[in-house]
Amino acid sequence: MTTAATLIDRSVQELLAGTVEERNKLASPLTDTTGTTVTLTYPVASLRDNSIVQVGDELMYVWQVNASAKQLTVERGYGGSTASTHTAGTITVTNPRFPRWQVLNHLNSELLDLSSPVHGLFQVKTLDLAYNGSDRMINLTGVTGIIDLFDVRYRYLNDDYPIVRNVRLLRDMPTSDFASGYALALDTFVRAGTLRVIYKAEYDTFTSSASTVASVGGSDTLDDLLVLGAQIRLMSSREIKRNFTESQGDTRRAEEVPAGAIANSMLQLQRMRRDRIVSEAARLNRMYPVRIRK
Repeated sequence: MTTAATLIDRSVQELLAGTVEERNKLASPLTDTTGTTVTLTYPVASLRDNSIVQVGDELMYVWQVNASAKQLTVERGYGGSTASTHTAGTITVTNPRFPRWQVLNHLNSELLDLSSPVHGLFQVKTLDLAYNGSDRMINLTGVTGIIDLFDVRYRYLNDDYPIVRNVRLLRDMPTSDFASGYALALDTFVRAGTLRVIYKAEYDTFTSSASTVASVGGSDTLDDLLVLGAQIRLMSSREIKRNFTESQGDTRRAEEVPAGAIANSMLQLQRMRRDRIVSEAARLNRMYPVRIRK
């Protein structure tokens, strides 16, 4: 199953379009709590004081460079990234254009956005509840978010799960009575036993780059859609940076790359993302059609 790290690599590599950022390797390991001196395997090359170095998913601010010793004095967990443990031989990247932690955040923003009603994507979860046969409302134990019910059945036999009709989902219930805040209202008699609730929920988010697409409720068909969304989000701020008048950090002349060129370059990505959302929504709706029970 695809990991977030794979999606991050795809997002960055396609945007860099073959450009290879300056790299090095750690000569010795670092822990997540100690180690502000970084020793590199190869010459420091273009690394200078006040540079940024990326090690794994962590950014480090370089306060001082000792070129002869191949050592950097750094501030760990810079720019919103998290200090973590790194083994010797881990690849470092100098002044990365698209930091990995930022790409991971954009992937998570994309997962949440895709779950909105506008786009209509979702994951399907199941919940088994012990029912006493008398309560009219049942707490949906452990549920933290739900878009809509898909199906409710009760276990009659180990090979027979009849449909429970006239069921409603209640939201914002008092947590003193319904711990999850969600309740299942049964408007018809249901015998005691096990209820299986199948419901549509928002995608979860990646907790780290090692998380898999399956762990957030997605499938392999979601991979390219997440990459497209992350790329659009990464590129959306580039035009703003270019238009700053306080500095001349971008040396590309208007004759070569006219104003608006960066924004226009995203149009194809946006079209591809829109088409993929439509096709993914159609796939899910075919697999999990709306059901009306009477």
